[in-house]
Amino acid sequence: MNAQPGAHRGGVLRILRDAAYDHLDPQRSSTLQSVAIGHLLFRTLTMFAEDGSGGRVLVGDLAETPGRDVHGDGRVWEFVLRRGVRFEDGREITAADVAYGIARSFAEEISDGPTHLQTWLRENGDYEGPYADGGVEVPGLRVLDERTLHFAFRAPHPDLPFAATLSTTAPVPRDRDEGTGYGLRPVASGPYRIEQHRPGELLVLGRNPHWDPATDPVRHDHPDQVYVEMGIEAGPQNERVRKDSGEDAFAVAENTAPQVLADELTADPSLADRLRRDPTPLIWYLAVNTARLSDLRLRKAVAHAVDKAAVRDDMVGRGQGLVVHTLLPSATVGHRDYPDPHPLDPAAARALLDAAVRDGATPELRILHREGEYFAVPARVVAKNLDRIGFRTELVEIDRPSHNAVLKTRGHGYDLALMCMAGDWPGASTLLGMFDGRTIGPSGNDNFVYLDDPEVNAAIARIGGIPAEQAAEAWADLDEQLLRDHAPMVPLFSYMHVALSGSRVGGVFTSSYLGTPVYYRAHLKGDPR
Repeated sequence: MNAQPGAHRGGVLRILRDAAYDHLDPQRSSTLQSVAIGHLLFRTLTMFAEDGSGGRVLVGDLAETPGRDVHGDGRVWEFVLRRGVRFEDGREITAADVAYGIARSFAEEISDGPTHLQTWLRENGDYEGPYADGGVEVPGLRVLDERTLHFAFRAPHPDLPFAATLSTTAPVPRDRDEGTGYGLRPVASGPYRIEQHRPGELLVLGRNPHWDPATDPVRHDHPDQVYVEMGIEAGPQNERVRKDSGEDAFAVAENTAPQVLADELTADPSLADRLRRDPTPLIWYLAVNTARLSDLRLRKAVAHAVDKAAVRDDMVGRGQGLVVHTLLPSATVGHRDYPDPHPLDPAAARALLDAAVRDGATPELRILHREGEYFAVPARVVAKNLDRIGFRTELVEIDRPSHNAVLKTRGHGYDLALMCMAGDWPGASTLLGMFDGRTIGPSGNDNFVYLDDPEVNAAIARIGGIPAEQAAEAWADLDEQLLRDHAPMVPLFSYMHVALSGSRVGGVFTSSYLGTPVYYRAHLKGDPR
Protein backbone atom coordinates (compact mmCIF):
# COMPACT_ATOMS: atom_id res chain seq x y z
CA MET A 1 0.00 0.00 0.00
CA ASN A 2 1.32 3.47 -0.85
CA ALA A 3 2.54 5.80 1.88
CA GLN A 4 0.10 8.35 3.21
CA PRO A 5 0.50 11.92 2.01
CA GLY A 6 2.56 13.97 4.45
CA ALA A 7 3.65 10.96 6.49
CA HIS A 8 7.33 10.74 7.41
CA ARG A 9 9.14 7.45 7.59
CA GLY A 10 11.06 6.76 10.76
CA GLY A 11 10.98 7.43 14.47
CA VAL A 12 9.34 5.63 17.38
CA LEU A 13 5.59 5.58 18.00
CA ARG A 14 4.91 5.20 21.71
CA ILE A 15 1.73 3.62 23.07
CA LEU A 16 0.86 4.04 26.75
CA ARG A 17 -1.55 1.45 28.14
CA ASP A 18 -2.75 0.26 31.52
CA ALA A 19 -1.96 -3.44 31.60
CA ALA A 20 -0.67 -6.52 29.83
CA TYR A 21 -2.41 -7.69 26.70
CA ASP A 22 -4.64 -10.66 27.30
CA HIS A 23 -2.71 -12.57 24.63
CA LEU A 24 -0.46 -11.89 21.65
CA ASP A 25 -1.10 -15.40 20.38
CA PRO A 26 -3.42 -14.56 17.47
CA GLN A 27 -5.69 -17.55 18.02
CA ARG A 28 -6.18 -16.47 21.66
CA SER A 29 -6.64 -12.72 21.16
CA SER A 30 -10.11 -11.57 22.13
CA THR A 31 -9.78 -8.16 23.77
CA LEU A 32 -10.03 -5.12 21.53
CA GLN A 33 -6.57 -3.76 22.30
CA SER A 34 -4.99 -7.14 21.55
CA VAL A 35 -6.76 -7.14 18.20
CA ALA A 36 -5.54 -3.59 17.52
CA ILE A 37 -1.87 -4.35 18.19
CA GLY A 38 -2.36 -7.62 16.30
CA HIS A 39 -3.09 -5.63 13.13
CA LEU A 40 0.61 -4.73 13.11
CA LEU A 41 1.82 -8.27 13.74
CA PHE A 42 -0.54 -10.53 11.81
CA ARG A 43 -2.32 -10.77 8.49
CA THR A 44 -5.75 -12.46 8.31
CA LEU A 45 -7.74 -13.79 5.37
CA THR A 46 -9.85 -10.62 5.22
CA MET A 47 -9.83 -7.25 6.99
CA PHE A 48 -11.89 -4.10 7.36
CA ALA A 49 -10.13 -1.11 5.83
CA GLU A 50 -11.28 2.00 7.71
CA ASP A 51 -10.87 5.60 6.63
CA GLY A 52 -10.71 7.03 10.15
CA SER A 53 -14.03 8.86 9.75
CA GLY A 54 -16.43 5.97 10.26
CA GLY A 55 -16.27 4.52 6.76
CA ARG A 56 -15.09 0.96 6.25
CA VAL A 57 -14.93 -1.66 3.51
CA LEU A 58 -14.21 -5.38 3.71
CA VAL A 59 -11.16 -6.37 1.65
CA GLY A 60 -9.05 -9.43 1.07
CA ASP A 61 -5.95 -9.28 3.29
CA LEU A 62 -3.97 -12.50 3.02
CA ALA A 63 -6.55 -13.47 0.42
CA GLU A 64 -6.88 -11.75 -2.94
CA THR A 65 -10.60 -11.13 -2.38
CA PRO A 66 -13.06 -11.36 0.55
CA GLY A 67 -13.83 -14.92 -0.53
CA ARG A 68 -15.88 -16.73 -3.17
CA ASP A 69 -19.29 -18.21 -2.32
CA VAL A 70 -18.86 -21.20 -4.62
CA HIS A 71 -22.52 -22.19 -5.01
CA GLY A 72 -24.14 -18.93 -3.92
CA ASP A 73 -25.77 -20.52 -0.87
CA GLY A 74 -23.24 -19.66 1.87
CA ARG A 75 -22.20 -23.28 2.42
CA VAL A 76 -18.98 -23.58 0.39
CA TRP A 77 -16.32 -20.87 0.27
CA GLU A 78 -12.87 -20.56 -1.26
CA PHE A 79 -10.06 -18.10 -0.54
CA VAL A 80 -6.99 -17.71 -2.75
CA LEU A 81 -3.93 -16.21 -1.05
CA ARG A 82 -1.95 -13.33 -2.50
CA ARG A 83 1.48 -14.14 -3.87
CA GLY A 84 4.56 -12.92 -2.06
CA VAL A 85 3.19 -12.61 1.49
CA ARG A 86 5.91 -13.76 3.88
CA PHE A 87 6.59 -14.52 7.52
CA GLU A 88 9.26 -12.52 9.33
CA ASP A 89 11.81 -15.28 8.55
CA GLY A 90 11.25 -14.89 4.81
CA ARG A 91 9.19 -18.01 4.22
CA GLU A 92 6.24 -17.47 1.90
CA ILE A 93 2.91 -17.98 3.67
CA THR A 94 0.89 -20.88 2.29
CA ALA A 95 -2.70 -22.03 2.63
CA ALA A 96 -1.39 -24.80 4.92
CA ASP A 97 -0.05 -22.17 7.35
CA VAL A 98 -3.46 -20.52 7.53
CA ALA A 99 -5.16 -23.90 7.93
CA TYR A 100 -2.77 -24.78 10.76
CA GLY A 101 -3.58 -21.52 12.56
CA ILE A 102 -7.26 -22.36 12.34
CA ALA A 103 -6.61 -25.95 13.44
CA ARG A 104 -4.74 -24.93 16.60
CA SER A 105 -7.62 -22.63 17.60
CA PHE A 106 -9.64 -25.80 18.35
CA ALA A 107 -7.23 -26.92 21.08
CA GLU A 108 -8.65 -26.65 24.58
CA GLU A 109 -5.37 -25.22 25.88
CA ILE A 110 -5.71 -22.09 23.73
CA SER A 111 -9.46 -21.87 23.28
CA ASP A 112 -9.99 -18.42 24.79
CA GLY A 113 -10.08 -16.51 21.49
CA PRO A 114 -13.00 -16.03 19.07
CA THR A 115 -14.93 -19.23 18.35
CA HIS A 116 -17.30 -18.42 15.48
CA LEU A 117 -15.30 -20.28 12.83
CA GLN A 118 -14.66 -23.30 15.05
CA THR A 119 -18.37 -23.57 15.90
CA TRP A 120 -19.35 -23.55 12.24
CA LEU A 121 -16.70 -26.11 11.22
CA ARG A 122 -17.70 -28.42 14.06
CA GLU A 123 -20.98 -28.93 12.21
CA ASN A 124 -18.91 -31.36 10.12
CA GLY A 125 -17.68 -33.41 13.07
CA ASP A 126 -15.68 -33.22 16.28
CA TYR A 127 -12.08 -32.04 16.27
CA GLU A 128 -9.81 -31.38 19.25
CA GLY A 129 -6.92 -29.57 17.59
CA PRO A 130 -3.43 -30.64 16.54
CA TYR A 131 -2.07 -31.14 20.06
CA ALA A 132 -4.50 -33.94 20.93
CA ASP A 133 -3.41 -36.49 18.33
CA GLY A 134 -1.16 -34.60 15.94
CA GLY A 135 -3.82 -34.36 13.25
CA VAL A 136 -4.25 -31.05 11.41
CA GLU A 137 -7.17 -31.91 9.15
CA VAL A 138 -10.12 -29.85 10.37
CA PRO A 139 -13.47 -31.32 9.24
CA GLY A 140 -14.80 -29.05 6.50
CA LEU A 141 -11.49 -27.26 5.83
CA ARG A 142 -9.28 -28.37 2.96
CA VAL A 143 -6.03 -27.08 1.49
CA LEU A 144 -6.54 -27.43 -2.26
CA ASP A 145 -3.06 -26.19 -3.21
CA GLU A 146 -0.37 -23.87 -1.85
CA ARG A 147 -2.63 -20.82 -2.19
CA THR A 148 -6.22 -22.08 -1.95
CA LEU A 149 -8.39 -22.81 1.11
CA HIS A 150 -11.77 -24.50 0.80
CA PHE A 151 -14.42 -24.23 3.56
CA ALA A 152 -17.54 -26.43 3.55
CA PHE A 153 -20.38 -26.15 6.06
CA ARG A 154 -23.56 -28.11 6.61
CA ALA A 155 -25.55 -24.92 7.20
CA PRO A 156 -25.32 -21.60 5.33
CA HIS A 157 -22.84 -19.13 6.78
CA PRO A 158 -23.09 -15.96 4.69
CA ASP A 159 -21.05 -14.07 7.31
CA LEU A 160 -17.90 -16.13 6.70
CA PRO A 161 -16.03 -13.27 4.95
CA PHE A 162 -16.60 -11.19 8.12
CA ALA A 163 -15.55 -14.02 10.45
CA ALA A 164 -12.39 -14.39 8.35
CA THR A 165 -11.26 -10.96 9.65
CA LEU A 166 -10.74 -12.50 13.08
CA SER A 167 -7.21 -13.44 14.13
CA THR A 168 -8.36 -17.08 14.13
CA THR A 169 -7.27 -17.02 10.47
CA ALA A 170 -3.77 -15.63 11.13
CA PRO A 171 -1.13 -18.00 9.72
CA VAL A 172 1.11 -19.94 12.11
CA PRO A 173 4.14 -21.99 10.96
CA ARG A 174 3.69 -25.41 12.52
CA ASP A 175 7.40 -25.83 13.32
CA ARG A 176 7.35 -22.63 15.41
CA ASP A 177 4.20 -23.35 17.43
CA GLU A 178 4.90 -23.57 21.16
CA GLY A 179 1.34 -24.19 22.30
CA THR A 180 0.40 -22.05 25.29
CA GLY A 181 3.79 -20.30 25.13
CA TYR A 182 3.44 -19.14 21.54
CA GLY A 183 2.07 -15.72 22.54
CA LEU A 184 5.37 -14.63 24.07
CA ARG A 185 7.03 -14.51 20.66
CA PRO A 186 4.56 -15.27 17.85
CA VAL A 187 5.85 -15.27 14.29
CA ALA A 188 4.86 -12.09 12.47
CA SER A 189 3.18 -11.87 9.10
CA GLY A 190 2.34 -8.16 9.31
CA PRO A 191 4.56 -5.08 8.94
CA TYR A 192 6.10 -5.44 12.42
CA ARG A 193 7.67 -8.21 14.48
CA ILE A 194 8.36 -8.49 18.20
CA GLU A 195 11.83 -7.35 19.30
CA GLN A 196 11.23 -7.30 23.08
CA HIS A 197 8.33 -8.52 25.19
CA ARG A 198 8.06 -8.35 28.96
CA PRO A 199 4.36 -9.00 29.63
CA GLY A 200 2.78 -6.26 31.69
CA GLU A 201 5.81 -3.99 31.28
CA LEU A 202 7.07 -3.55 27.74
CA LEU A 203 6.48 -4.55 24.14
CA VAL A 204 8.80 -3.31 21.39
CA LEU A 205 7.96 -3.91 17.74
CA GLY A 206 10.40 -3.42 14.88
CA ARG A 207 9.83 -3.64 11.16
CA ASN A 208 9.33 -7.05 9.56
CA PRO A 209 11.91 -6.92 6.74
CA HIS A 210 9.91 -9.38 4.66
CA TRP A 211 6.60 -7.48 4.75
CA ASP A 212 5.85 -6.13 1.28
CA PRO A 213 3.49 -3.12 1.13
CA ALA A 214 2.57 -4.10 -2.42
CA THR A 215 0.77 -7.15 -1.01
CA ASP A 216 -1.08 -5.28 1.75
CA PRO A 217 -4.22 -3.21 1.00
CA VAL A 218 -4.55 -1.74 4.50
CA ARG A 219 -1.39 -1.36 6.57
CA HIS A 220 1.64 0.93 6.63
CA ASP A 221 5.02 0.67 8.38
CA HIS A 222 5.95 4.34 8.74
CA PRO A 223 7.51 4.28 12.26
CA ASP A 224 10.80 2.42 12.69
CA GLN A 225 9.53 1.02 15.98
CA VAL A 226 6.38 0.80 18.06
CA TYR A 227 7.17 1.00 21.77
CA VAL A 228 4.35 -0.07 24.11
CA GLU A 229 4.74 0.93 27.75
CA MET A 230 2.37 -0.97 30.06
CA GLY A 231 1.20 -0.56 33.64
CA ILE A 232 0.24 3.13 33.34
CA GLU A 233 -3.27 3.97 34.46
CA ALA A 234 -5.53 5.96 32.14
CA GLY A 235 -5.21 9.23 34.05
CA PRO A 236 -1.39 9.38 34.08
CA GLN A 237 -1.33 8.29 30.43
CA ASN A 238 -3.41 11.24 29.33
CA GLU A 239 -1.63 13.67 31.67
CA ARG A 240 1.72 12.71 30.15
CA VAL A 241 0.46 13.11 26.61
CA ARG A 242 -1.23 16.42 27.48
CA LYS A 243 2.16 17.85 28.57
CA ASP A 244 3.49 16.83 25.15
CA SER A 245 7.14 17.00 26.20
CA GLY A 246 10.03 14.93 24.94
CA GLU A 247 9.15 11.38 23.91
CA ASP A 248 5.52 11.88 24.96
CA ALA A 249 4.97 14.17 21.96
CA PHE A 250 5.25 10.91 19.95
CA ALA A 251 2.91 9.00 22.28
CA VAL A 252 -0.69 7.82 22.27
CA ALA A 253 -2.79 7.42 25.42
CA GLU A 254 -4.66 4.21 24.65
CA ASN A 255 -7.16 4.18 27.52
CA THR A 256 -10.10 6.51 28.04
CA ALA A 257 -9.37 9.32 30.48
CA PRO A 258 -11.16 9.30 33.86
CA GLN A 259 -14.26 11.45 34.15
CA VAL A 260 -12.84 14.67 35.62
CA LEU A 261 -9.80 14.64 33.37
CA ALA A 262 -11.90 13.82 30.31
CA ASP A 263 -14.05 16.87 31.01
CA GLU A 264 -10.91 19.01 31.27
CA LEU A 265 -9.49 17.68 28.01
CA THR A 266 -12.76 18.19 26.19
CA ALA A 267 -13.07 21.78 27.43
CA ASP A 268 -9.53 22.79 26.40
CA PRO A 269 -9.61 24.21 22.84
CA SER A 270 -5.83 23.94 22.54
CA LEU A 271 -6.17 20.13 22.59
CA ALA A 272 -8.92 19.87 19.99
CA ASP A 273 -6.70 18.59 17.19
CA ARG A 274 -5.12 15.98 19.48
CA LEU A 275 -8.21 14.73 21.30
CA ARG A 276 -9.98 11.57 20.22
CA ARG A 277 -13.54 11.94 21.50
CA ASP A 278 -15.45 9.31 19.58
CA PRO A 279 -18.63 7.29 20.04
CA THR A 280 -17.99 3.58 20.14
CA PRO A 281 -20.01 0.41 19.55
CA LEU A 282 -18.81 -0.86 22.92
CA ILE A 283 -21.45 -1.64 25.52
CA TRP A 284 -20.85 -2.51 29.14
CA TYR A 285 -23.06 -5.39 30.23
CA LEU A 286 -23.65 -7.21 33.47
CA ALA A 287 -23.38 -10.81 32.33
CA VAL A 288 -25.49 -13.36 34.23
CA ASN A 289 -24.39 -16.97 34.55
CA THR A 290 -27.74 -18.61 33.78
CA ALA A 291 -26.38 -22.04 34.75
CA ARG A 292 -26.04 -20.82 38.33
CA LEU A 293 -28.98 -18.38 38.30
CA SER A 294 -31.33 -20.85 36.65
CA ASP A 295 -34.40 -19.24 38.22
CA LEU A 296 -35.58 -16.56 35.79
CA ARG A 297 -37.04 -14.57 38.68
CA LEU A 298 -33.55 -14.10 40.10
CA ARG A 299 -32.22 -12.85 36.78
CA LYS A 300 -35.10 -10.43 36.37
CA ALA A 301 -34.62 -9.26 39.96
CA VAL A 302 -30.99 -8.45 39.13
CA ALA A 303 -32.05 -6.56 35.99
CA HIS A 304 -34.65 -4.47 37.84
CA ALA A 305 -32.25 -3.73 40.72
CA VAL A 306 -29.24 -2.35 38.85
CA ASP A 307 -29.10 1.43 38.47
CA LYS A 308 -27.46 1.73 35.05
CA ALA A 309 -26.96 5.49 35.27
CA ALA A 310 -25.21 5.13 38.63
CA VAL A 311 -22.86 2.51 37.20
CA ARG A 312 -22.05 4.79 34.28
CA ASP A 313 -21.64 7.91 36.39
CA ASP A 314 -19.27 6.28 38.87
CA MET A 315 -17.31 4.39 36.22
CA VAL A 316 -16.83 6.91 33.40
CA GLY A 317 -19.03 9.94 34.11
CA ARG A 318 -22.31 11.21 32.69
CA GLY A 319 -20.67 12.75 29.63
CA GLN A 320 -18.82 9.63 28.58
CA GLY A 321 -21.61 7.10 28.31
CA LEU A 322 -25.16 6.66 27.09
CA VAL A 323 -27.47 4.38 29.10
CA VAL A 324 -28.78 1.56 26.89
CA HIS A 325 -31.30 -1.25 27.20
CA THR A 326 -30.78 -3.35 24.06
CA LEU A 327 -28.27 -6.11 23.48
CA LEU A 328 -27.24 -4.81 20.06
CA PRO A 329 -25.32 -1.52 19.77
CA SER A 330 -27.06 1.21 17.81
CA ALA A 331 -24.62 1.04 14.87
CA THR A 332 -25.17 -2.70 14.35
CA VAL A 333 -27.14 -4.00 11.40
CA GLY A 334 -30.22 -5.40 13.16
CA HIS A 335 -30.44 -2.87 15.99
CA ARG A 336 -33.93 -1.64 16.90
CA ASP A 337 -34.93 0.38 19.91
CA TYR A 338 -37.69 -1.00 22.15
CA PRO A 339 -38.99 -0.28 25.67
CA ASP A 340 -36.73 -1.50 28.45
CA PRO A 341 -38.25 -4.82 29.62
CA HIS A 342 -36.64 -4.44 33.05
CA PRO A 343 -36.52 -0.75 34.02
CA LEU A 344 -35.04 0.28 37.33
CA ASP A 345 -37.60 -0.79 39.94
CA PRO A 346 -36.22 -1.90 43.34
CA ALA A 347 -39.71 -2.85 44.60
CA ALA A 348 -40.31 -5.17 41.65
CA ALA A 349 -36.82 -6.60 42.10
CA ARG A 350 -37.44 -7.29 45.79
CA ALA A 351 -40.75 -9.02 45.07
CA LEU A 352 -39.15 -11.29 42.46
CA LEU A 353 -36.27 -12.15 44.79
CA ASP A 354 -38.59 -12.88 47.73
CA ALA A 355 -40.74 -15.18 45.62
CA ALA A 356 -37.70 -17.10 44.37
CA VAL A 357 -36.22 -17.44 47.86
CA ARG A 358 -39.54 -18.79 49.21
CA ASP A 359 -39.26 -21.53 46.60
CA GLY A 360 -35.75 -22.42 47.70
CA ALA A 361 -33.48 -20.18 45.62
CA THR A 362 -30.39 -18.72 47.26
CA PRO A 363 -29.94 -14.94 47.46
CA GLU A 364 -26.14 -15.24 47.48
CA LEU A 365 -24.26 -13.87 44.47
CA ARG A 366 -20.56 -13.92 43.61
CA ILE A 367 -19.54 -11.01 41.36
CA LEU A 368 -16.30 -11.32 39.41
CA HIS A 369 -14.37 -8.27 38.22
CA ARG A 370 -10.96 -7.51 36.77
CA GLU A 371 -8.21 -6.12 38.96
CA GLY A 372 -7.88 -2.36 39.25
CA GLU A 373 -10.01 0.46 40.57
CA TYR A 374 -11.55 1.16 37.15
CA PHE A 375 -13.31 -2.22 37.30
CA ALA A 376 -13.81 -2.34 41.07
CA VAL A 377 -15.86 0.89 41.08
CA PRO A 378 -18.77 -0.37 38.94
CA ALA A 379 -18.68 -3.77 40.65
CA ARG A 380 -19.22 -2.03 43.98
CA VAL A 381 -22.14 -0.03 42.56
CA VAL A 382 -23.76 -3.24 41.30
CA ALA A 383 -23.20 -4.97 44.64
CA LYS A 384 -24.73 -2.04 46.53
CA ASN A 385 -27.80 -2.07 44.24
CA LEU A 386 -28.28 -5.80 44.78
CA ASP A 387 -27.63 -5.74 48.51
CA ARG A 388 -30.30 -3.10 49.07
CA ILE A 389 -33.06 -5.35 47.68
CA GLY A 390 -32.02 -8.45 49.65
CA PHE A 391 -29.26 -10.22 47.73
CA ARG A 392 -26.06 -11.06 49.60
CA THR A 393 -23.08 -10.31 47.37
CA GLU A 394 -19.39 -11.17 47.37
CA LEU A 395 -16.93 -9.28 45.15
CA VAL A 396 -14.03 -11.30 43.71
CA GLU A 397 -11.11 -9.64 41.91
CA ILE A 398 -9.07 -11.47 39.27
CA ASP A 399 -6.05 -10.53 37.16
CA ARG A 400 -6.96 -9.25 33.74
CA PRO A 401 -5.32 -11.90 31.51
CA SER A 402 -7.23 -14.64 33.42
CA HIS A 403 -10.63 -12.92 33.47
CA ASN A 404 -12.05 -13.97 30.10
CA ALA A 405 -10.58 -17.46 30.27
CA VAL A 406 -12.32 -18.08 33.60
CA LEU A 407 -15.68 -16.76 32.39
CA LYS A 408 -15.44 -18.91 29.26
CA THR A 409 -14.86 -22.09 31.26
CA ARG A 410 -18.03 -24.05 31.95
CA GLY A 411 -18.76 -24.65 35.61
CA HIS A 412 -16.90 -21.65 37.03
CA GLY A 413 -18.15 -20.41 40.39
CA TYR A 414 -19.32 -16.87 39.62
CA ASP A 415 -22.85 -15.55 39.14
CA LEU A 416 -22.25 -12.10 37.63
CA ALA A 417 -19.46 -10.34 35.75
CA LEU A 418 -19.00 -6.97 34.09
CA MET A 419 -18.15 -7.31 30.41
CA CYS A 420 -17.48 -4.72 27.75
CA MET A 421 -18.18 -5.98 24.25
CA ALA A 422 -18.59 -4.95 20.67
CA GLY A 423 -19.46 -7.25 17.83
CA ASP A 424 -16.59 -9.07 16.17
CA TRP A 425 -17.98 -7.49 13.01
CA PRO A 426 -20.82 -4.97 12.50
CA GLY A 427 -23.58 -7.57 12.14
CA ALA A 428 -26.05 -8.90 14.71
CA SER A 429 -25.00 -12.54 14.39
CA THR A 430 -21.64 -11.97 16.06
CA LEU A 431 -23.36 -10.80 19.28
CA LEU A 432 -26.68 -12.63 19.38
CA GLY A 433 -25.08 -15.81 18.05
CA MET A 434 -23.24 -16.11 21.36
CA PHE A 435 -26.50 -17.20 23.05
CA ASP A 436 -26.63 -20.46 21.07
CA GLY A 437 -26.57 -23.21 23.70
CA ARG A 438 -25.42 -25.81 21.20
CA THR A 439 -21.97 -24.19 21.18
CA ILE A 440 -21.28 -24.66 24.90
CA GLY A 441 -18.24 -26.80 25.61
CA PRO A 442 -15.78 -27.30 28.46
CA SER A 443 -13.87 -24.06 27.76
CA GLY A 444 -13.47 -21.20 25.31
CA ASN A 445 -17.19 -20.43 25.37
CA ASP A 446 -18.43 -17.30 23.61
CA ASN A 447 -21.72 -18.22 25.29
CA PHE A 448 -20.30 -17.25 28.67
CA VAL A 449 -23.82 -16.75 30.10
CA TYR A 450 -24.45 -20.47 29.46
CA LEU A 451 -27.97 -19.96 28.13
CA ASP A 452 -29.25 -23.12 26.41
CA ASP A 453 -32.84 -22.68 25.27
CA PRO A 454 -34.10 -24.80 22.32
CA GLU A 455 -36.27 -21.99 20.94
CA VAL A 456 -33.40 -19.51 21.02
CA ASN A 457 -31.00 -22.04 19.51
CA ALA A 458 -33.39 -22.72 16.64
CA ALA A 459 -33.92 -19.01 15.96
CA ILE A 460 -30.17 -18.38 15.83
CA ALA A 461 -29.67 -21.28 13.43
CA ARG A 462 -32.48 -20.04 11.16
CA ILE A 463 -31.55 -16.36 11.12
CA GLY A 464 -27.81 -17.07 10.89
CA GLY A 465 -28.31 -18.54 7.43
CA ILE A 466 -29.69 -15.28 6.04
CA PRO A 467 -27.42 -12.45 4.81
CA ALA A 468 -27.10 -9.70 7.45
CA GLU A 469 -29.06 -6.96 5.68
CA GLN A 470 -32.00 -9.30 4.95
CA ALA A 471 -32.01 -10.68 8.49
CA ALA A 472 -32.08 -7.32 10.31
CA GLU A 473 -35.71 -7.45 11.49
CA ALA A 474 -35.43 -11.05 12.64
CA TRP A 475 -32.31 -10.25 14.69
CA ALA A 476 -34.08 -7.24 16.22
CA ASP A 477 -36.99 -9.46 17.27
CA LEU A 478 -34.59 -11.96 18.84
CA ASP A 479 -32.77 -9.18 20.70
CA GLU A 480 -36.01 -8.14 22.40
CA GLN A 481 -37.10 -11.73 23.07
CA LEU A 482 -33.78 -12.64 24.69
CA LEU A 483 -33.88 -9.78 27.16
CA ARG A 484 -37.60 -10.00 27.92
CA ASP A 485 -37.91 -13.76 28.29
CA HIS A 486 -34.45 -14.88 29.43
CA ALA A 487 -32.58 -11.89 30.98
CA PRO A 488 -29.09 -13.35 30.35
CA MET A 489 -27.49 -9.89 30.52
CA VAL A 490 -28.20 -6.41 31.77
CA PRO A 491 -27.11 -3.84 29.14
CA LEU A 492 -25.67 -0.87 31.03
CA PHE A 493 -24.18 1.85 28.81
CA SER A 494 -22.25 2.50 25.64
CA TYR A 495 -19.25 4.71 26.12
CA MET A 496 -17.28 7.45 24.41
CA HIS A 497 -13.58 7.00 23.84
CA VAL A 498 -11.85 10.14 25.16
CA ALA A 499 -8.06 10.15 25.00
CA LEU A 500 -5.13 12.15 23.66
CA SER A 501 -2.44 11.70 21.06
CA GLY A 502 0.87 13.60 21.13
CA SER A 503 1.31 16.57 18.82
CA ARG A 504 3.79 14.62 16.65
CA VAL A 505 1.43 11.66 16.09
CA GLY A 506 -0.73 11.26 13.01
CA GLY A 507 -2.89 8.52 11.55
CA VAL A 508 -4.18 7.08 14.85
CA PHE A 509 -7.97 6.92 15.10
CA THR A 510 -10.71 5.13 17.00
CA SER A 511 -11.95 2.13 15.04
CA SER A 512 -15.65 2.45 14.22
CA TYR A 513 -16.29 -1.22 14.97
CA LEU A 514 -13.65 -2.04 17.59
CA GLY A 515 -14.09 1.15 19.61
CA THR A 516 -10.37 1.37 20.46
CA PRO A 517 -7.41 3.15 18.82
CA VAL A 518 -5.86 1.38 15.84
CA TYR A 519 -2.34 1.94 14.55
CA TYR A 520 -1.99 0.50 11.05
CA ARG A 521 -2.00 4.02 9.51
CA ALA A 522 0.08 5.64 12.28
CA HIS A 523 2.91 7.98 11.39
CA LEU A 524 4.96 10.71 13.04
CA LYS A 525 4.70 14.34 12.00
CA GLY A 526 7.71 16.39 11.06
CA ASP A 527 11.24 15.08 11.38
CA PRO A 528 10.75 12.05 13.69
CA ARG A 529 14.35 12.04 14.94
